[in-house]
Amino acid sequence: MNTSFIKKINRLIISVIIPYYKDYDRLILLLEKLQEQELDSDLYEVIIVNNDPEIQLKLPDNFNAKYSLKLVDEFTPGSYAARNKGITESKGKILAFTDSDCLPDSSWLSNALKIFSKDTNKEIGILTGPVPLFYKRPDKLTFAEVYEKYTGFSTEAYAKEGHAITANWFSYCSVIQEFNGFNRGIKSNGDSELSKKITTKYEIKFTPNVIVRHPSRHLVKEIVYKYRRLLGGTYERKFRNSRIKFFIFLLNFTWRRFRFSTKKIVTVNPFESTQILVVNLSIIWGTWKEFFLLLKGEESKR
Repeated sequence: MNTSFIKKINRLIISVIIPYYKDYDRLILLLEKLQEQELDSDLYEVIIVNNDPEIQLKLPDNFNAKYSLKLVDEFTPGSYAARNKGITESKGKILAFTDSDCLPDSSWLSNALKIFSKDTNKEIGILTGPVPLFYKRPDKLTFAEVYEKYTGFSTEAYAKEGHAITANWFSYCSVIQEFNGFNRGIKSNGDSELSKKITTKYEIKFTPNVIVRHPSRHLVKEIVYKYRRLLGGTYERKFRNSRIKFFIFLLNFTWRRFRFSTKKIVTVNPFESTQILVVNLSIIWGTWKEFFLLLKGEESKR
């Protein structure tokens, strides 16, 4: 019997869960980045959950992971259904969530594990950290990238409000199971919903050195799609049975977009403030279009 193999399996502590949908090149970059983790490779596994029913996901023949790597399928549409599948396949006591387009720092897992090793009373419900943006060409930002420069992820502020995002999220597996995982019936805002439930009982901890980098959206249409997707998730969670409240919500959202643009006119240079206004007008147009499509019965975006 190969006892060294058994020892390796027994050392596994963290399961990294990654939902996948039509983002192959960036997925490979992420898997390569996970090769650089400072944590011993036998202490973590990586589970990719293919959520694209049109393909059989395969990795390049020349990719040899030094860590345990598993590919599974979940064809119920939505990243939260995929993450739930990953949870059922996991072996680690700690679950780490990130997205296929993200790039964790090399100390991501090791720094997170140090925090959990001090949590002797298991008070941590969620551990999260910064999600800084990176750009294709930092010296020449597009309209979309300028907009995201001023609206990027404020994960520390989110944590203070009891929320976390799945780009950079750690939890005990037992905690996730206690709250029955993510809501598989929605395609957006599922991380906000679950994190709020968890933080009614457990602590959410923000740590500056647990870092995952996220690409800025390059095109305005990508930002518009993001907000249409978020609107659909909000509709499914809160307003499916109340069109009037949904209408009021969108009116408030529209007002906040105009207010944000107005503030930027006096706080940033004219070139950037103009770009921000253009993006905000596109967002407003896109979300109102999505509003009427949702009311007509169309499915929310994923």
